[in-house]
Amino acid sequence: MINNNNWRLLFTPDVDPYMNMAIDEALTRKCIDSENRPAAIRFYTWKETSCSIGYFQKIENVLKTLKDKSVPIVRRPTGGGIVFHGNDITFSVVKRRAKDNRQENITSFYKLIGESLLRGLERVGLTCTIYLPEERSHHSKSERKHLNDGLSQQSFCSATPAKYDIMINGNKVAGYAARKSQGAVLCQGYLDLHERWKEEYKNSREKTIHLLFDNLAGSFKNVFGITLTSSQLTEVEMRLANKIRSRKYACDEWNYRK
Repeated sequence: MINNNNWRLLFTPDVDPYMNMAIDEALTRKCIDSENRPAAIRFYTWKETSCSIGYFQKIENVLKTLKDKSVPIVRRPTGGGIVFHGNDITFSVVKRRAKDNRQENITSFYKLIGESLLRGLERVGLTCTIYLPEERSHHSKSERKHLNDGLSQQSFCSATPAKYDIMINGNKVAGYAARKSQGAVLCQGYLDLHERWKEEYKNSREKTIHLLFDNLAGSFKNVFGITLTSSQLTEVEMRLANKIRSRKYACDEWNYRK
């Protein structure tokens, strides 16, 4: 039997929006197919400025909200709102569902992810907090105003903080959504620090991304209590992802279906 605490670590930079979603689904399907398949954490970036939308979002509302209609749209297999990609680092966690495991409960799962992101960002010198709705009364007046304004913009993921999201000065910089399917859990999330690191990012986007990747990988390892083994997508996974991309995520029938 495989060691459940030994997870794969993947980094796939600059992938097109449809392939990014297809890879996550391919990893999830393969996780379902094999009881001995290790869990995986994948960090990735986007080849072009793109917009991902939640599984349940109505496309007519999305199109009314978007100002730039030329930006590619891809529908995620997980929930949430509109997320713009291009200046962010995105991640997914794929694992088999297990009973009597603290990571099985989705709320507990989000808490572990939030703690991982918090520690990783602290390691690069950023001061941030985990959003807890019950503690909103402790926010400053300006922070409460920002949050209240955001809650009226339900279409945008970045404007609607949920429990265990990451906040900096009242602004949401990271969010995530999970979906259980048969024997596996897929969680997709994003981290957007572009406005805070604009100069560093502009001068060396690659260096900034790798700095985040290294520190976040380390914090996920510590918080989840796992070992991480760097890995590449297998040929089987790539073939499956390409098939899913062409038949699903690159198709209007999927992206514009609601």
